[in-house]
Amino acid sequence: MTHSIKVADYCLATVVSPKSIETMLEADSGGLFKDQNLWRVAESFFHAAQSRGDSMPLLFAVRDEKACWFSHWATIREIEVLELPDSRGESRCYFDRLVAFNPIWAEVDSLAHKPSDEQLSREQLEGARTLRWPLQANQLHPYTICETPPFIQAGMLDAPTPPQA
Repeated sequence: MTHSIKVADYCLATVVSPKSIETMLEADSGGLFKDQNLWRVAESFFHAAQSRGDSMPLLFAVRDEKACWFSHWATIREIEVLELPDSRGESRCYFDRLVAFNPIWAEVDSLAHKPSDEQLSREQLEGARTLRWPLQANQLHPYTICETPPFIQAGMLDAPTPPQA
């Protein structure tokens, strides 16, 4: 049996090392991504999606010495921003099991940044399609907000129903 899961139009993307993605894949379950940067906007963006009933993907790009490409993605379960009094802190992003990225969308510049709210308003009210800015590898750290790839949206429409406990 399948059911439809509503996916946010925009998601988060970040970059990891080949060793990091291997470690996440070995876990073969949900995981935790930690970053020393404070993901305040990402946390707010995620909670806004949750309040609309949307799930939000986290896209993982892998960067080695020669290239950067999207390899996997997962659904975010929670984002926590832990702040210390001296302006340091840590962000924690909990996610479900990793899913391999569709190879057609593996190139970083195959996805676009989230357009501004004004651009989106123009599209809705005026029918004007605004310019989309392709992602670049140097814009993925600590994270970026981008359009959710269509293959994720399509795949979540036919997601298998989770077993009942």
